[in-house]
Amino acid sequence: MDIRQLRRFVAVAEHGSFNKASDILAVSQPSLSRSIQQLEDSLDIKLFERGSKGISLTANGRELLPHAHIIMTERDRALETINSLRGRREEVITIGTEPMFIMHRLPLALSRLAVSAPHLQIKVVENNTHELLEHVREGSIRMAFGARPPSIDLTGLTFEQLSVEGASVLMRTGHPLLKKAKPKLKDIVNARWIVPDDAVVTQGWKQMFLDNDLPVPEIGLRTSSLLLMKGCLLNSDLISMGNHREYAEEINSGQLKEMDFGQSSYTRPAGIFWRSEARLSYSEKSVIATLRKVCV
Repeated sequence: MDIRQLRRFVAVAEHGSFNKASDILAVSQPSLSRSIQQLEDSLDIKLFERGSKGISLTANGRELLPHAHIIMTERDRALETINSLRGRREEVITIGTEPMFIMHRLPLALSRLAVSAPHLQIKVVENNTHELLEHVREGSIRMAFGARPPSIDLTGLTFEQLSVEGASVLMRTGHPLLKKAKPKLKDIVNARWIVPDDAVVTQGWKQMFLDNDLPVPEIGLRTSSLLLMKGCLLNSDLISMGNHREYAEEINSGQLKEMDFGQSSYTRPAGIFWRSEARLSYSEKSVIATLRKVCV
């Protein structure tokens, strides 16, 4: 088994076709087929089933695929680290982040790294925690920054808590609900809500009402875009729930109003996730150390 065979196996598995994989890899189909056959022979297993509708992975193939991703990623990382140490080129680190980090903490950490580690090239992928952790497990993302879901399976992952994040209800200044002297939680049940496309936040949002024997409000918009959420909050009567740091500029400038209904705030641990078996490079450890400092 060698890296070339694994790359070709992954290409066929991901594209579901020898023809498509051979085009993507720029190799002949006979050469691709030989590589897959050699890989199957070396492992003494069958990786693909061929049927009238094309090819599909066998149980052994499905088991091998995530390991193949990790092997290729670790090999690429090793070469990048070695070349970086030799001064040949920049080291590339791919990290994932939730929106809560994208506006303040991550930019601060990246600005510091630009000075302390100029050889680093960092690629940032924004998504919700569940999606990010799947990418961490398969090795396409080295680490992720986000909130820890309350009942998620962290098998194979390491989590280091950096902070405890809270959230409160947000609406535009001048919102009709603010005409009441002291709005209560029951007053916002009939409002239309913007809900982050994140299972952790959504569950906390629902629980806020259920714990007070109130119906769950209607969702007007669900999105993972922080910029879209801000735009809708500022230009409509939609309301939402978010972290103070994400909306600090709009709150401090008086454009948005942050409301505390007692039970409307909830907390969740936030920090760094990485694959437990991964050997972090010196540069990756530097990224984590820098984020620890900005989260203090």
